[in-house]
Amino acid sequence: MAFTDADIEDLVSRKNIHAVLTRYCRAIDRCDLEMLRSVYWPDATDDHGTFSGNAMEFAEVVIPALLANFEVTMHAITNVHMDVSGDTAAGECYVIAYHKFRGDRAKAEGIFGSRYAAQLDWSDAAAMPQQFFFGGRYLDRFERRGNEWRILQRTVVMDWNDTRPSGEILDQGLFAALALRGQRGPLDPAYGNAL
Repeated sequence: MAFTDADIEDLVSRKNIHAVLTRYCRAIDRCDLEMLRSVYWPDATDDHGTFSGNAMEFAEVVIPALLANFEVTMHAITNVHMDVSGDTAAGECYVIAYHKFRGDRAKAEGIFGSRYAAQLDWSDAAAMPQQFFFGGRYLDRFERRGNEWRILQRTVVMDWNDTRPSGEILDQGLFAALALRGQRGPLDPAYGNAL
C-alpha cells in the first residue's frame, strides 16, 4: 500500500495536533504558564464555563487559580477525533481530570457549592483532602500557521463529575515506597526527562 503526499501530510498534522493536546495537559498540571500560552494562538478563545474569552487571558487566570485552590491536578486525554482540512482542523477529545483540594468549609463551598459543603462534618473534613473527578470533552478548532499547529478556539463540555472526600494514602504500604512524586513547576521530574 502506497501512501500519498496528502496521506503523509494528514498523519503529520494529526501527530502535531495531538502533541498540542498533551502539551496543554502538561502545562495545566505543572502550572506552567509559558507552556500553556504556547498551545494557543494569541487571538485564540477559550470557553471553560468559569472563564470565556481570550485564551492568553485564560492562561493568566487559570494558573493562579489552580495554585491557590488545588494541591494536585491531573488531566488525561482519551478518545481523540479530529477532522483535518489543509491548515484548519476541528477536534473533539475526551478528558478525565482529577483535582485535589484542601481547605475549610467556606473554600469548599466556593469551589463545590453549598450542598456539597453542608454534607460534611468540617471538624474532620478540614484536615482531609477533598477530590473531584471531571469527565468531559474539549471541542477545539485548530489552525496551522507556518508549520505550527495551535488551538484557535476551545469549548469545554462537562459530561459528568464526582466529588468526595479523598481516601489518599501517601505514607503507608506500597505508596510509601513511591517517593518520587509529581509537583508543579520546573522541579517536576518530567522537566529533567526532556531530550
